[in-house]
Amino acid sequence: MRDERRETRGPAGRFDERPAASGPPGAPRSDGPRRGSASESDEPSGDAAIDARLPPAGPPDPPPPDGVLRDRIRSGWLGRCAGAEWPAPAPARHPGLVDRHGPVDHAVLTLRLLELHGPGFTHDQMASLWLLALPFLRPGGDERDAYRNLVDGVVDPAAVPFTRENDDALARADLYGYIAPGDPRRAARLARKDAQLSHAASGLYAAMWVAALAAAAFTARSAAEAVSVSLRHVPSHTRLFEALCDVLVAHARGREWDDALADIRAAHERYGARHAIGSASSIAAALLWGDGDWQRCVDLAAAGGGDPETNAAAAGSIAGVLAGTAGLPAEWRRAAGDRVHTAVPDAGECRIADLAERTFAVARAGAR
Repeated sequence: MRDERRETRGPAGRFDERPAASGPPGAPRSDGPRRGSASESDEPSGDAAIDARLPPAGPPDPPPPDGVLRDRIRSGWLGRCAGAEWPAPAPARHPGLVDRHGPVDHAVLTLRLLELHGPGFTHDQMASLWLLALPFLRPGGDERDAYRNLVDGVVDPAAVPFTRENDDALARADLYGYIAPGDPRRAARLARKDAQLSHAASGLYAAMWVAALAAAAFTARSAAEAVSVSLRHVPSHTRLFEALCDVLVAHARGREWDDALADIRAAHERYGARHAIGSASSIAAALLWGDGDWQRCVDLAAAGGGDPETNAAAAGSIAGVLAGTAGLPAEWRRAAGDRVHTAVPDAGECRIADLAERTFAVARAGAR
């Protein structure tokens, strides 16, 4: 397990600038959300600049034993599918079949990328898979803009506008944490490489964050520990970093859920419903205030506004990894044999248990 005294300590030069009266050691003060202390114009782009802003990570944790890892990957997939179906349990609505949802399509496509090319995938390989596997009208938002570039033969992360900050990349990133259990830095680097094809700034950092969060969840003792560890894999002095700090410290100081949610909305609603900062803040808050209760985590994520499908699926995924299969509602423990419908050609309908087993195989291959 992680040394919590080491991992929850914030990076020098950011957390330590504002010692907290309460909350995690070294965390910033939080008397409600701050306004604009990080400057968008000063946020890093490019691998070298981003790496220079990342806090020290410490060594990775050993992954869980195979039996535990297989169970946690399965519960993560079940949690994602169930979260995407919020508010009605999918088995009750469509026995044996989970409807198609964007967050599930994202995960299936990421899994296919890793199966075909491994963690060393390139942007050209990713672009080829998108063009072959994504129906032209399926991507939306920033992904659609990136898809148009790919159709025109443009595969250049440097050409991605800095304004591409919606939550599409976040929605497809947690699977990188599944294949790097206990190693959030590696998960964040893989998610960054993926996100560079379509996103920049907060859209890119949010993908790094949720991948690190998923990786940390495999060895963390609580959601609070996983969220604390995940912050070490987000560039410091950025809007996303500060937003997540605010959420973490508000929880540590005992702020009520309704007040915390009001703070998130007041601070970030100007960005729009699907912006990565608001989505990441809502996911982190749902996990923290959900306090280990999978159903409550998903309910809070979905009811928090913004992009409820993405938020509920991501929160369900991470909370599922934290809880294990035994911590999921009974109807979803029984749903492992159900099939999930996807829009990814040649994937069609996949058994959730098979998706989990394929992901486990990729994770084990990467550990050798």
